[in-house]
Amino acid sequence: MSSRPFRLPAAILVAFTLTAAASIAQEPPPRQFSEATSQAFAKLKPLQDAKNWDGMIAVLDAIPNVGAESYDRAQIQDMKAKLYLAKEQYAKAIGPWEDAVRLGDKYKFFDARDMLDKVYYLAQLYSQEATNEKNPVKQAEFFQKATSYFKRWLNNTKKPTPEAMVTYASILYYRAVADPKKPDMALLKEAQAEVEKGLRMTVVPKDSFYALLLSILQQENDFARSAEIIELLLKQNPQKKDFWAVLMATYLNLANEKEKNDPEEYRSYLCRTIVTVERAQALGFLNSPKDCMNLVSFYLMAGQGNAATDYLYNGLKSGKIESDPKTWMNLGLIYQQNNKELQAISVLKEAAKLYPNNGQFDYLIGEIYRAVEKTREAFNQYKEAIRKGGLDKPHVVHQLLSYSAFELGDLDEALKAVKQAETFPEGKKDAQLPRLRQAIEDAIKERQYNLEQAQKKAKATL
Repeated sequence: MSSRPFRLPAAILVAFTLTAAASIAQEPPPRQFSEATSQAFAKLKPLQDAKNWDGMIAVLDAIPNVGAESYDRAQIQDMKAKLYLAKEQYAKAIGPWEDAVRLGDKYKFFDARDMLDKVYYLAQLYSQEATNEKNPVKQAEFFQKATSYFKRWLNNTKKPTPEAMVTYASILYYRAVADPKKPDMALLKEAQAEVEKGLRMTVVPKDSFYALLLSILQQENDFARSAEIIELLLKQNPQKKDFWAVLMATYLNLANEKEKNDPEEYRSYLCRTIVTVERAQALGFLNSPKDCMNLVSFYLMAGQGNAATDYLYNGLKSGKIESDPKTWMNLGLIYQQNNKELQAISVLKEAAKLYPNNGQFDYLIGEIYRAVEKTREAFNQYKEAIRKGGLDKPHVVHQLLSYSAFELGDLDEALKAVKQAETFPEGKKDAQLPRLRQAIEDAIKERQYNLEQAQKKAKATL
């Protein structure tokens, strides 16, 4: 809510001084100024012309013997409230105007239209104070006051303006969500009813109506209707960049709601999420690296692995997606999960050139080769990974190198690798390494035994 909801035209002050002076002669005694008050008001016009609001307030404060229930007090308080508005000291206008309204209600010092204007101003002032207030207790009190004055104004106004309706609905909304952990659903429904009345009051409602309705629907977790409202706003103006992110999140929430119970609807809303990002990006929005990675995730969630890998690879190459080792590794993993081992190896080798001191890429390439039973290639990649370093779990790579060497029959290399794996703190805790080492040593003993037997046999034949 704006911190400056209205301004008091200087003409109102002029009109007031003229009508007030006329009332001295026209109204019966209960509605007449005292002589001191009349003299004071006569001094206001020159000060008003000079826009000396403080001087006017000083004149009003200096009036002697003003009765608490007098006509003088009602008019003085009304004038002071208007002057505080002219000074943009909105909070200070509340007290005088409430006093004026109290006296007006009690003694009919103001006509009905004038009273209704004061009530409307008080509704707005309290609404503004509540919005700016940090103390939740005071804020609730101010919102309650604003609601009370607005209800009075609406009940006595034949044709309320759409702006007034959306302001009143906003107050109800703020009251409803005062406790974020426990929104008042009844007040939300009331706010929704009021904003929908306002929407029907004009052929082309302002965006503020839709924005408020959207906030209410989101609090009610009515994501389907929220999406309809956002689509309408974007149809009217596709350049509303903030709404694209909200629409994306809304469709994603709808997808999550359907994930377990309705796979078809889940995929439908997920596709809408994807299309929303694609539409936004075509207009130049949702193009940050984070947004682009979100789209990759959405492709994967929808089972569109090819689209995910193509988009991610092109993004990394173009700079649209931030190039870092983890992202390249994820790209390789996605290729592998989609049974595209050759493409996975290709992008990981491309990344290895970008990060020549990161052996993690060679380790991952070795893992792919091992999965497709290309043991020699896997062995070579593990060796290269160890040479480069920068490994997340070096003892694991030494262990895998040992396994590969064992399978290839290079027992000495296998033993060397397993011994190296055991030197790492994690390796010392790995229960598999002692068994692997024992198997290798047994194989070496068997090899040595077979060699000795072969040598004996050869000597026997000489």
